[in-house]
Amino acid sequence: MNPSRQEVFQRLRTPCVELSSVALRFKAGQVSQKALLLSLEPAHDVLKDTGQQNLLDEKLAEYAFFPLTHIFNQSRQLSSQVLQVAVQCVQILVSQGWKDRLSPELGRQLLLLMCLMVGSPSSQHSITDELKSSVFNCIATILHQLSQSKSNFLDDVAPKSIVDQLVYQILEDMTTSESEPVQLATAHALSELQIAVHNPILLASLLPRTISSLVKVLRPSTQARRSQKVFGSYLNLMALVIKQVLDDSVVLPKHEGQDLHSTPATAPEQKVLDQAWLKATAPQVDMALTQVTKLRHHNGPGVTEGLVELCLVVIENCPNSLSISLPLMVETLIVLCRSPAGDKAQAALDHLLIAQPDLIDIMKAKFLTWSQALPRVMLGNDDRPKQQMLGMVATSYVALAASLTTTADVTKQIASVLVDSVSAAVESGTSQRKLINEAPSNSFSELMKRSASTKLEFDQILLDHQSQRDSALELRSLISLIRSSASSHKIIQSLVEHARDSNTTRQLAATWLALEFLEPSNEEYFDVGDFLDVSEADVGPSDSRPFLISDLYAFNISYLLQHAEMPELPSPDWRQVAFSMECLILQAAQLGRSYRPELMETLYPLLTLFSSGNAKLQSHAVTALDLLSRACEYDNATEMLIDNVDYLINAIALRLNTFDVSEDGIQVLCMMVQLCGARLLPYLDDLIGSIFGALDNYHGYPQLVERLFSTLSTVVDESAKAPALLAIEAKQNDSSSNFHSPGASAVKDIVADLQTRSSRNARTDAEHEEISATPQRPWKPTEEAHRSADDKASEDEPMINNEDGDAKAGDLSTAHRLLIRIAESTVSHMSSPSPKVRLTILDLLRTICPILSVHENSFLPLVNKIWPAIEDRLLEQKREGSRELPYNTQAAIDTIGIVCENAGHFMSSRIEEIFSDLESLFTSLWTTVKLRKSSHKLTNSRPHGGAVGGAEGGLALVSMPTLSDDKVTPTTLPPTRTSEGQILEAVVKLLVTILSHVRLSEDNADRILDMLAPVMATDRSGMVRNALVMYNDDFVWLFDQSTSKS
Repeated sequence: MNPSRQEVFQRLRTPCVELSSVALRFKAGQVSQKALLLSLEPAHDVLKDTGQQNLLDEKLAEYAFFPLTHIFNQSRQLSSQVLQVAVQCVQILVSQGWKDRLSPELGRQLLLLMCLMVGSPSSQHSITDELKSSVFNCIATILHQLSQSKSNFLDDVAPKSIVDQLVYQILEDMTTSESEPVQLATAHALSELQIAVHNPILLASLLPRTISSLVKVLRPSTQARRSQKVFGSYLNLMALVIKQVLDDSVVLPKHEGQDLHSTPATAPEQKVLDQAWLKATAPQVDMALTQVTKLRHHNGPGVTEGLVELCLVVIENCPNSLSISLPLMVETLIVLCRSPAGDKAQAALDHLLIAQPDLIDIMKAKFLTWSQALPRVMLGNDDRPKQQMLGMVATSYVALAASLTTTADVTKQIASVLVDSVSAAVESGTSQRKLINEAPSNSFSELMKRSASTKLEFDQILLDHQSQRDSALELRSLISLIRSSASSHKIIQSLVEHARDSNTTRQLAATWLALEFLEPSNEEYFDVGDFLDVSEADVGPSDSRPFLISDLYAFNISYLLQHAEMPELPSPDWRQVAFSMECLILQAAQLGRSYRPELMETLYPLLTLFSSGNAKLQSHAVTALDLLSRACEYDNATEMLIDNVDYLINAIALRLNTFDVSEDGIQVLCMMVQLCGARLLPYLDDLIGSIFGALDNYHGYPQLVERLFSTLSTVVDESAKAPALLAIEAKQNDSSSNFHSPGASAVKDIVADLQTRSSRNARTDAEHEEISATPQRPWKPTEEAHRSADDKASEDEPMINNEDGDAKAGDLSTAHRLLIRIAESTVSHMSSPSPKVRLTILDLLRTICPILSVHENSFLPLVNKIWPAIEDRLLEQKREGSRELPYNTQAAIDTIGIVCENAGHFMSSRIEEIFSDLESLFTSLWTTVKLRKSSHKLTNSRPHGGAVGGAEGGLALVSMPTLSDDKVTPTTLPPTRTSEGQILEAVVKLLVTILSHVRLSEDNADRILDMLAPVMATDRSGMVRNALVMYNDDFVWLFDQSTSKS
């Protein structure tokens, strides 16, 4: 239950009596301001509390106001803090006590009091912003209550009326104050004053000063910074002022010939508002609006809402009186629609176009003006004007389309404008684009990595420079808005027609725009969004989206085909080729699986772009390949290539067979092999034959031969990654190639060895006796008859049954036979004059031998064919005048090692034949490296600056020891930084392989032991020691013992 009036009075009585007493004593100079403030604050608290509980009335307000009069009478001697609390008390009394019962006379006195408080220059204390804010808020409260009381005392038009004083004081502080609370309070007070005044003539007299001041404060300034909240309040105030003074219902005569506002008969001296006044006022207000609407690019939501309100007041309430300002207001609304808080502006614009059809003509005129200016703006370097102009064109066109007033000329206009604008932007970015195009092309491995990443969108070709990114986004936003309109199909049709323009830049611009319009808008690529309403009467088959895509594809695909046939020509522009790929993907996306037959025509030209020298075109091709496979409903690009492998292989082979050995076809094959791997191998039989034919025809062109063998090497490398797909079945001869090292020699082993040597010598003598000078029969039966089982076990290599191999050749898989053909083809080119070709061939053999060695019956005949060429590469460096490069010699040694490792004992006789050459090579290399090391050590051992000592690190090289030496000294493996050191390391590796995998005569085996023994001591990997221990651990033990004794 609310307290009674008497209880409220008792609560007010004590602080009011105390305040009255202290105020009188302060007047007599008996107390300080502090004491007065301490007595004023309890009164303020009680008033605030009772006011919030709505317990005050006019009688209580009069009682509480009495002690405050003592304070206001001494206002010039009091501080701003005391006056601020007193003003707040008055505001509570007016709003919660007197309310609408406030008498006009008291209201006038209070208003005058407030004006004196903030405008009196004779105050002893400076007026603070807090006091000003409280005063103007109190003024606003007083004016609000007076307007509620229907009092007309403010309508006095006397030269020095209270209204003039209020307006002057409010505008003065509005324009000069830097405090946000004061700025907001002045706007609030002036708004309440405008509402409280009902006399149009008085309001009209206040219009110039008010509008002028508002224009001043709405102009951004560094001296008095204003927040978006302040700007919003000022804009709302300006809208209120214009509405009250220039509303059509206020200023326009209701009857023809009647003045706007006739003065009463009792006041003939007052002026009237006639047409002349309106004619003079409207242009001035329009100029003010022009200044104010510059805030439309402000991103604050408060500013946006204030401007929207101002535009709505002018358009809805003053369409006739301020008709001169309607285009400006419409333009401002269009700009505000693109702001972050533009939803309200968009809703207002849509409503106005429906409610006031006359605005459509203004909108159309604005659209045509902006569209004509857009290409010129797009030529500039500043991106912000481009964004603004694009936004205005977009909003105006969409609004016209929504109002169903877009005509054929407007549709053609927007299509032409878009093409001209993009063309201008492309021309302005030509220099930046050239810098991008000069970037080096991607390597083949980088392209394969990018293909594996399955990127699902193309890089931008036009408007891709950093300075054009924002305008490009705005342009795409414009496209998104336009293509949702009912007439978008007409625009797309016009763009497709522009794509056939003879000017390359305009053609590129039109194609790019058409692709942006036709591209599906949703994220799922295969769901084609049909944004055309084909049920409309004006939409024929030629306007449908599928037809437009097909039309664009049919024209642009020729650029891709032309570039594939003649890539060296400067025409077409590479961007046209890139757009043709995008058209290809768009057509494939709408046809799905039905597009697969078309791949016979377009897939190979697309693959040729992988070898393009333009990095952006390469990137576009990689993305297009992934998107094409998805569009045609393949699982991945590999599946698509495998499905079309016959066509692709035939296309490459046709070029090779017609003496077209350009790099494109070879690169396509390399790319296919790397993408598809060993799965592609069974299909390459005929193509490999074409490559062999090209090798035979162009063997005198080292670079071409190198590319062809690099392609074959790629085939082999990819086959090695998936040997299971080659279908090579393991099949060996009866004699195993695994070598079992002899165990420790016992006495019986030594005796058996002596007996074997004796029998071998006896057999040799007998053979010499039986052979006549002129043999009458073949020697072979004689040789075979005299061979013992031991000789066959130690000397013979497994025999190759050619008839059996030929009979079972049909059992080999296609991939297996193809790899054998590749290996056999290397023989005739091993002597190529190009060192790079020879190296590529040797690398190829090192890769292919482990793959083919699984099937021994086919592998050993292959070794028999390729061995002479490999041996010749090893012995080339011994020939006089040889220019064989060190890395090729090393590659030949490594290749022999791989062959020995996989062919095993089959290499016994061949190794025996070249063993002396290997030994000579090892000795020569060892000596060379040893001398270089000794020379280096001698140089380092010379004293420098008085220091005496040897070389740091490493032992001195000594002559190569053998078991027959008196002293065996350990040595280190010479450094391998030089070419001789690297070749020496390869020879050591080969000797270890021979010792581990190939059966040798005991003499040659002992010679290998002697060669490798010095290396064993410091071999970090332990490879040499392990091999020697496996072969003859007694030798290793004896070498270690002799080394330790020395």
